[in-house]
Amino acid sequence: MEPRILSAETNDEDRCAELLAAAFANDPLMAQIWPELGERKRSLPLYFRTSLRSHHLAGGGVEIAVGQDGAATSVAVWDPPDHWQQPITSTLRAAPHLLQALGTRTRAALRIRRTLDHHHPRAPHWYLVNIGTRPALSGQGFAGALLDNRLAVCDETQMPAYLVCTREENLSLYEKYGFRVTEVFTLPASGPTMWSMWRDPAMPS
Repeated sequence: MEPRILSAETNDEDRCAELLAAAFANDPLMAQIWPELGERKRSLPLYFRTSLRSHHLAGGGVEIAVGQDGAATSVAVWDPPDHWQQPITSTLRAAPHLLQALGTRTRAALRIRRTLDHHHPRAPHWYLVNIGTRPALSGQGFAGALLDNRLAVCDETQMPAYLVCTREENLSLYEKYGFRVTEVFTLPASGPTMWSMWRDPAMPS
């Protein structure tokens, strides 16, 4: 049975943040921000909750895949065209909670943010900020259903999509959905390799 795809509302921020925190607990980019695993696991729920509340949910591109039991299985955080840069107002509103989540790693996080922004394309596109599946359900197609859903919109509106792949083993998955590597770069402080990936919309038949 195909999962249901729901548009996330404000009251979904807690379950989305909890799921993303579990999915990204061992992600190389997150590990560069919080090298110590215990601190990372404690910090990620607040980090994701704050970013969802202050910026991403307002864009209308956060989607949840729901299984037969009604529980959230995967979350995709998309920023719509020309919405990937956070305005100063939302950044200021989020600052107290972000500082609480980042703690002594604030400076490292800011360096990483500047690096990601430097490599971010300026042409209009849908930006896949994060996509994650509950670890126990990985490999069952829930994230793929979320990708199919949003990329169909990209094709219908003839809008490109962009993401940063943080794991080399995931490149082939995104390539299956039409993304291609456009740039390879590393995070600051001898950090891990990142892959910029771009997807042109499918031509209308």
